[in-house]
Amino acid sequence: MRLLSFLLFMPFLVFAEIDQTLRSDLLEMAKLDQSARKQLADAGWNEAPKALHNKLSTIDHNNTEKLKMLLRHRQWFSMDEVGKEGIGAAFLIIQHSPDTAFQEKMLPVLKTSYLNNEGVSGQEVALLTDRVLIHKGQKQRYGTQANLEDGEIVFMPIANIDTVDERRAEMNMPPLAFYKKLMEEMYGIKDHPEIDLN
Repeated sequence: MRLLSFLLFMPFLVFAEIDQTLRSDLLEMAKLDQSARKQLADAGWNEAPKALHNKLSTIDHNNTEKLKMLLRHRQWFSMDEVGKEGIGAAFLIIQHSPDTAFQEKMLPVLKTSYLNNEGVSGQEVALLTDRVLIHKGQKQRYGTQANLEDGEIVFMPIANIDTVDERRAEMNMPPLAFYKKLMEEMYGIKDHPEIDLN
């Protein structure tokens, strides 16, 4: 019995090693994503030059194609091979992908990863769920998608809004009202002293 346990344990040790090259690729893609978005935010999303918007579109497209290549012989990544940061980076690329069919295809994969506690968070599943629903012309489920209209955060239509906070709680997310305050603080729309972003 001891020998059997040892033999079953050995493959786990082999597969549990982080794939540094794969992890680095994912983190580098996410770094490009975040750097371009920071440049746009610093310039003001609506006031930023067209060249910055074009740069972001190119990065999102290239990141999507590279991620598809990395996934061509697999369904998803494990935390054992890319770490939690690698999983988060891959999610970010999917979330910002211009390929809505790819996002929809990856949603059940990410849900499975979340349910199996393999590195995807409830908030990430909620974000992608809402994005896919909005792209399909449907109401969002968790209230993660909003627009900035005349200096105000305006949520895109939410299904069964009376119970949205219950659904958010199931995904370990704060209530919608707090989320709105958080976005107002992040985008410099209103100051909420009770929220510390640092």
